[in-house]
Amino acid sequence: MTLKEQLKHMKNASIERMPHAIMKVFTDSIYDLKKNNLKENALKVGNCIPDINLKNIDGSTVLLSDLIEKDYLVLNFYRGGWCPYCNIELREYERLLKNFDELNTSIVGISSETIELANNTTKKNTLSFPVLTDVNAKLMKEIGIVFKVNEASKKEFENFGMDLSTINGNSNFELPVPAVYVINLKMEVMYVHFEEDYMTRLEPTELLTILKTL
Repeated sequence: MTLKEQLKHMKNASIERMPHAIMKVFTDSIYDLKKNNLKENALKVGNCIPDINLKNIDGSTVLLSDLIEKDYLVLNFYRGGWCPYCNIELREYERLLKNFDELNTSIVGISSETIELANNTTKKNTLSFPVLTDVNAKLMKEIGIVFKVNEASKKEFENFGMDLSTINGNSNFELPVPAVYVINLKMEVMYVHFEEDYMTRLEPTELLTILKTL
C-alpha cells in the first residue's frame, strides 16, 4: 500500500472507534492552524535553514550542517513516536531509503520528544536513518512550524494517557506541524511540504520524483 492508503486506513479506523466529540476537538485544532496562517510564516524555498545543535539517540550533540553529507538532506519533522501517523510515515521512508540514496539524498527524522523516546521510536520502527531530538523545539521554532496545543486538545491528549510535558521534557505543550524540508549543501531550502492536517502526509515516492528535478 502507498503511504496515502495506509494513512487513510488509519484515519478511518480512528473515526470509527473515537467518539465524535473527541474527533471534533482534533479537527477543529487543524482548522485553527490553517486560520492562523502558520504555513505562510514558515521558512520557504530559497531561505536558509539555521544551523542548530540537535541531540542524537545516544545523547551526543550533532550540528545540523554536519548531517549534510550528500547533495540533499530530507528533514522529516514528526510529532512524536506516540503518533501512529508519524510511525507509518517514518517506516515508509525507511522502506524507500535505498531509492533516496540512489539520488544522493539522506534522510533524518526530527521531533522534540526526549532522547529516550526518540530511541524508542527508532527501535520500534526499525529505522536506520538518524532520528534526532530538537530540544525545546529550538530549530522548529526558527523554521516556524511549531504551535501551542490548545486546552481542548491538551485535555484529550491527557485522557489518552499522553502527557506532553513528559514526552517533550518541558511544560511548553508545543508540537510541530508535520513538515518535510529538503536542503542542499549550502543549507538552502530546495523544497517544502507543510501540512496542518497531521493525518495527511507527503507521499515519499512523490518526493523522489521531485528530487529528480532539483
